[in-house]
Amino acid sequence: MDVERFKAAGRLGELGSFLAARRAEVTPGQVGLPHTGSRRLRGLRREEVAMLAGVGASWYAWIEQGRAKNVSPSVLSSIANVLKLDDTQRQYMMRLAGYAAPPQADGPSAFDHDLIGSVVDSFLPNPAYALDRYWNIMAANETAARLLDIDGTCNYLELLFCHPNARERFPCWEQDAAKAAGRLRAQRAEALDDPLFEALIQRLRAKSRAFAEVWDRHIVSNDAGVVQTVHHPELGRLSLRQLCLQVAAYPGMQLILLHAGMPGAAQWDALAAPA
Repeated sequence: MDVERFKAAGRLGELGSFLAARRAEVTPGQVGLPHTGSRRLRGLRREEVAMLAGVGASWYAWIEQGRAKNVSPSVLSSIANVLKLDDTQRQYMMRLAGYAAPPQADGPSAFDHDLIGSVVDSFLPNPAYALDRYWNIMAANETAARLLDIDGTCNYLELLFCHPNARERFPCWEQDAAKAAGRLRAQRAEALDDPLFEALIQRLRAKSRAFAEVWDRHIVSNDAGVVQTVHHPELGRLSLRQLCLQVAAYPGMQLILLHAGMPGAAQWDALAAPA
């Protein structure tokens, strides 16, 4: 029972931090409040959110402090309206409050690496790679390995946040980093009790100040993007159409398929050619 209370406290604490982060991003003008001169705080005050949502100021403060249990869906919906949360953010909020369906049961204990390797290779000459639920690159075809400089087993988030040449490799790094952190946080709502998931977050925080800064913005998103822009040392800047697929047989697995906008381009031919 103590373990269950600890888990619930972690979810409520994350809910409070998330709402506080979103509150800081909403201006009084966006919710129809009059301008009253300079304000010491960014965004809305707690009392303003409570007033607009029709809840008591003390009760809302308890929610942000992670102390409020059994917050009703209607109250959460009212708060979401005030904070202008999108569908993904609302779903994340409800999960943390305990109103989402339980996560899907785990699939097979181990991936079929031969099968996954065959799938990504079948997409050649276009790049393709597969990530597990912890964003480890489980398989990558030759084109993807050369495009992203993948050398053996590695983690995509570490490539993005910790590699010394990441910002050069990913010209749209700020956008890519925000989307990756947003997707990671959305996934975390279903993995708050997973020690390996938490270890991944702590490892990234320790290795990358940039990750810690983006993570602390509490971005929540399911947007993987439809274009992946990469700078290759020899081929220059490449913009590829991206499709991110979830694999039902392996919960949490992502299959990333990339396709050149101009299949006949000389740069693409050079990248796809065998080394």
